[in-house]
Amino acid sequence: MPNETWRWQIDPDKLDDALGDLGERARRLVSEGRYTKVRLKYRGKPIVPDIPLAALVAAEGLSLALAGPLRLLVVNLGMKAFIDVELVHEADEKVREGQEHFAVGEVDAAEAAYKQALAMKAEDPGALYHLGVLYRVTGRRDDAVRCFEKVAATDHPDAPRAKEALERMSRGPRTL
Repeated sequence: MPNETWRWQIDPDKLDDALGDLGERARRLVSEGRYTKVRLKYRGKPIVPDIPLAALVAAEGLSLALAGPLRLLVVNLGMKAFIDVELVHEADEKVREGQEHFAVGEVDAAEAAYKQALAMKAEDPGALYHLGVLYRVTGRRDDAVRCFEKVAATDHPDAPRAKEALERMSRGPRTL
């Protein structure tokens, strides 16, 4: 599931604009829903288990108080050169929960989890894709097509699979 990831570069001449941009991103993230965890990645792979967002913010605050702003800036800029920081949305956890329910055959619980994820983060491609799969398996073809079409129109990693599912569904049912 792709999550919100960004790199922040500061041009000293445009510091006010950069801080305004960061504030706008923070407001957008809050309005979209809840980001509750942080995933630290090196070369695209997580290096530690997800960290609660509050713990990371507290650690940053403590390091600022103890080390001072210049040292904190140097360490953070150095680390961000090779470590990606990814915010994990609570909706992604609901999608994962839905996948677990679906894997053991609890279709109603899986559908409820996917719909909760969509309530938290509208039009989430991951939740839509998995909900589309659930609809297809349970015979709700029109609902599945609507979900797959929305996912196929994005650049989400599930978009190729959604396009493939749409193509298979357009051919009609398989004959034995």
